[in-house]
Amino acid sequence: VETELKAFLTALYGEVPLLRSISTDESAQTPQRRAAIACPLIRLPEIYRGVQDDAARALLRAAAAHAQAHLALGRARFAIGQLKPLQVALVNLIEDARVETLAMRRLPGLRRLWAPYHVATPTGVATAPMLLARLARALFDPDYVDADGFVGKGRALFAAALPRLDEHAISREIGMLLGNDLGQMRVQFNAKTYVVEPLYRDDGLGLWDLGDDTTSSAETLELFIEALRPEQQESSDGPPREQDAANAAAEPGKARPAGPDERGVVIARYPEWDRVDAIERADWTTVRKVAASLGDVGSIDHALEQASVLRGRVARLVRSVRLGRTVRLKRQQDGHDLDLDAMLDAGIALRSGETPDLRVFRSAKALHRDLSALLLIDTSESTRDRLASGATVLDVERLAVGLLAEAMEELGDTFGLLAFASDGRDDVRMTSIKRFSEAYDRDCRARLAGLSAGLSTRLGTALRHAGGVLGKASTSRKLLIVLTDGEPSDIDVPDPFDLIEDARRAAIGLHAQGIDAYGVVLGRAGVEAATRIFGRRNTMLVHRVEDLPARLSELYFRLARR
Repeated sequence: VETELKAFLTALYGEVPLLRSISTDESAQTPQRRAAIACPLIRLPEIYRGVQDDAARALLRAAAAHAQAHLALGRARFAIGQLKPLQVALVNLIEDARVETLAMRRLPGLRRLWAPYHVATPTGVATAPMLLARLARALFDPDYVDADGFVGKGRALFAAALPRLDEHAISREIGMLLGNDLGQMRVQFNAKTYVVEPLYRDDGLGLWDLGDDTTSSAETLELFIEALRPEQQESSDGPPREQDAANAAAEPGKARPAGPDERGVVIARYPEWDRVDAIERADWTTVRKVAASLGDVGSIDHALEQASVLRGRVARLVRSVRLGRTVRLKRQQDGHDLDLDAMLDAGIALRSGETPDLRVFRSAKALHRDLSALLLIDTSESTRDRLASGATVLDVERLAVGLLAEAMEELGDTFGLLAFASDGRDDVRMTSIKRFSEAYDRDCRARLAGLSAGLSTRLGTALRHAGGVLGKASTSRKLLIVLTDGEPSDIDVPDPFDLIEDARRAAIGLHAQGIDAYGVVLGRAGVEAATRIFGRRNTMLVHRVEDLPARLSELYFRLARR
């Protein structure tokens, strides 16, 4: 339903959403995962257990509409500070109610979309999760009757704040007051087992800015950790988890060996431009080297065979370049022969009493390009999108890169292939497909075939690292071609303009190093950002993703002739 949801949210809020899926455990032993906001992404569960067909479609609509309301109307994030987990949950609840009220003022029909999921009743044991669910319904449904004093106070505080509804600060104010009240009531709240109700609302993580704040209590951070952890959690009276058992088995007082970091080995740190404060933050991002997965080489070979017509056209381009041919150089200081035209001009100058040009020789030399090229391949989550042909964007990127790599190998050009994706500033992943010193052989093709889509696009850091790789090349001409299908984004940067500006400054730095950087953009979504980053002359828009293999090869041959 992704295409349908994108059209629905665009119609509601006037902004095209970025939707991604969350893998969901289908067993009933773990709480149902909620939607999540990782600005600018909206992550939705692949399934909702027990909900199927039209009901599942309606629930996904409700969840997506709520999450996009946060992005369109909420914007600001809260500092976590030293808030207790119960206060965090209450601030989330009030903020949910605030943005939904703002959304329903503009689009009253949203009430019909969300109302079926508010099913809390004013009965039963007054546990913290039950009271929060009842308060959520009270703030949403003006006809709901609940005699509980806590629910009544929350409703009164929210009603008093309605004139200030555009101020996100009211959510923190009300949430902290209600959290103090529940604390005095001695109501138990377990951050490990708490899940947001009603079902369509997001988990609330996207509303908070943890930053570098280490003063938060371990219990508060546990609320975030548990919401992010996909594996099954056992109850407190159940059997210990595997990790806990391993910890218990270790001898007291002795350090346990740390396992390898799954994110890869740290190989570099780079600065990043802070657009708001107009400063460059030193060593702000971390680049990790991730080992390439090996894929089926046959898939690359088969795709190239299917593109035989295009392959033949590229082969003709290779032959037309005719590297290594001999060219004549006229008017030289020395050489193996005399240049007759230059001699005539020198004789005329002597007869006229002028000083003659003494460059009267002719020589010849073999023509070779002094060029190194690096292809930087974006493998973020958006490259998983499928085209009308059934192929993914990444499939087309693989074909285009494989076709061009064949041509560059035949020409004898020095070139490298590097893929990148990111998961926050501390995890920018680089995967080397081919180093400059390597031949483009079966192993390189297997690494190219093994690329998979995922994560985000922190382009500025990738450009800086690519510049470092190209800077080690000994050739006089250095060429960087960036292959991407969207504008820069990452989970810890709410405003995409911050990363666009950082990438622009990184591209300027490449130019200062003598590196020519070009952006190849698939589709119109990221063309404005790419034009801002690389400049209009250094940006090529590929309207149809399927045209990329031909356009990329043509671009390279045009740039390499300069």
